[in-house]
Amino acid sequence: MNTSAVNRGIVAIMLNNVFLGLAMGMFFPLIPLRLDELGVSASLVGLNAASSSVAILVVAPLIGWILTRQGYSNTLVLGIVAFILGVLAMSLSQEYWYWNGMRFIAGIGMALHWVVVESWLNQAAAEDKRGRILSIYMACIIGGNSIGAILLDIFGIDGARPFYIIAALSILGLLCIPFARPAEPDTSELKQAGLWLSVKKAPLLMSAGFMMGIAQGCAFTLLAYYGVQAGLSQQLSVWMHAMYLAGGVMLAFPVGWAVDRFDRHKILVWLALLSMISTIAMHLALNHQWILYPILFFGGGVTFGAYTTGLALLGMRFKHDGMAPANAAFVMTWEMGTMSGGPLAGMAIALFGAAGFPAVMAVAMACVAILAMWRGSLHQ
Repeated sequence: MNTSAVNRGIVAIMLNNVFLGLAMGMFFPLIPLRLDELGVSASLVGLNAASSSVAILVVAPLIGWILTRQGYSNTLVLGIVAFILGVLAMSLSQEYWYWNGMRFIAGIGMALHWVVVESWLNQAAAEDKRGRILSIYMACIIGGNSIGAILLDIFGIDGARPFYIIAALSILGLLCIPFARPAEPDTSELKQAGLWLSVKKAPLLMSAGFMMGIAQGCAFTLLAYYGVQAGLSQQLSVWMHAMYLAGGVMLAFPVGWAVDRFDRHKILVWLALLSMISTIAMHLALNHQWILYPILFFGGGVTFGAYTTGLALLGMRFKHDGMAPANAAFVMTWEMGTMSGGPLAGMAIALFGAAGFPAVMAVAMACVAILAMWRGSLHQ
C-alpha cells in the first residue's frame, strides 16, 4: 500500500476520533451529574461508571473473530452504531438499572471503536514516528473530550437534548470512515494471534495498563463528580474535567516527541510519578482556582501521556497480525482497571469524603511507576 493512502487513512481516523471524542466528552460527565441530581449514592454512581467498562470483557476475546469477518472499517461502523443506540435509549428513561444496561450497550460500541482505532494506527505508524502519531491520536480524542465537556456546560445536562447532540456528533464520526476504508489493515493472518498469548508475552505492560485504567478511568468518569463532592459548584466541576482533558491535548505532542527519542520505559516511570504528585497537589489546591487549573492541566498531560507511552511500548513488542489481539488485551486490562476504578473511587468518597478520589488515583499511578521500573530493568 502506498504511503499517501496510508496517510489519508490516518487523517480520516484522526478526524473520526475528534467527533467521537466530542461525543464522549459530553457523555462521560453527563451521566454521573444526572445521577447525582437524582440522588443516587456515590457507590452506585461508581457502579454505573463501570457498566461501560465491563463491555470490554465481552468484546476483547472476540476482537480477532470480529475483525477477520468484518474488517476494520465495518467493525468501526458497528461500534459507533452500538454507541449511538445506547445513548439514544438512555434519553427515554431515567431508571437507574435501565441506564446501567444501556450504558453497557454504549460501552460495547466504545470498546470496539477503541480497540480497532488504536490497532489501526499502531500498525500504520513507522517505528520512528510511532510516539508522535499516537500522541496526535490522543490529542484528537482527548481534545474532543475537553471541548465536549465545554459543550455540556453550554447546553446543560437537563432533558433529552444532550443525548441527541451526542448522537449527532457520533454520526459525523461515521461519515469519516469511508475515507479511511481503502487504507484499512489486512486481517488475513489475524487468526494466528491470540489475546491471552499477548497477556502472557507482556504481563508487566498489561499490569501497568490495568493500573493506568484505575487512575484514568477515575478522571474520565468521576472527576466532575469529585469536584461537586468537594464542595465546588457543578459548573466549576465540569471545568475541572475540561482542564484535565485540555492538558492531555496540549502536552500530548511533547510527550510523543520524548517517546520517540528516549528510553520509553524511563519516560513511563517519570510520567507516572508526576501524575501521582499532581493528583495529590490537585486536592490540596481545591480552594485556590488560580493554581488548581494549572495543576489539572499538567496532571492531565502526564496521566494521559502515560497511556500513549504504553501504546508505543505495545507497538515495539507486537507486529502486524499480533497487534489487534495485543491491543485488545491492553485495552481489556485498561478497562478492567476502569471497571475497578469507578467503584473504588465511589466507595472511597463514600468512606473518606472527597479525599478518597485522589488517593485511589495516586496509589494507582505509583504502581504504574513501579511496574515500569521493573520492566525497564528487565529490558536492559
